[in-house]
Amino acid sequence: MKIFCKEKCETNTFLFRHGFSFPEIVVAITVFAILAIPIYQSMHNVQIDTEKSINYFRAMELADEAIEYVRLLPLDKDFKRNAEGFSGSLLTEQATSFEAAKLLTGDNPDYKDKLESEVQYSSQYNSAYFYRTVEVADLSGSDYSRLLKKVIVTVYWDNGVAVNNLHDLSKKTKKVVLASLITDWETQP
Repeated sequence: MKIFCKEKCETNTFLFRHGFSFPEIVVAITVFAILAIPIYQSMHNVQIDTEKSINYFRAMELADEAIEYVRLLPLDKDFKRNAEGFSGSLLTEQATSFEAAKLLTGDNPDYKDKLESEVQYSSQYNSAYFYRTVEVADLSGSDYSRLLKKVIVTVYWDNGVAVNNLHDLSKKTKKVVLASLITDWETQP
């Protein structure tokens, strides 16, 4: 940066000062912004992808949880009704908002003092509006079909999209399906 001497200089030379002029600062900020915006967008996309992966993992956990609950049920005449009782939203509607649903802890008298009846899902599950369905199907074509039941658990969710109706599955954008065979080994011949 060159500046003319304001006072009468002894020689007709330029004075050199250290520093940056306003146009140089503007150019530097522009170059920084051009380089910083793609980096910011990349970091934002990584954050979104991480949230999607977390929701997928949570959906798998919820599907596996339902399969484990169903495996604990006796394979009797009420099996299908009891298994499908694990279906529904993981949120409950309150007056103006949604709250995490309570965990199913059962009413086994052996564990009455060890299981709290007011345990809820974490509020971290709320933003995806998870909804779980459990279907039980009879197997056919086998001599042991009466001993086997096919259980299909489907978990639906949205990635950060607010919903008005928790039970409207047509608005859900993602789903995970987990199936398992349940066997009644006690009555096996």
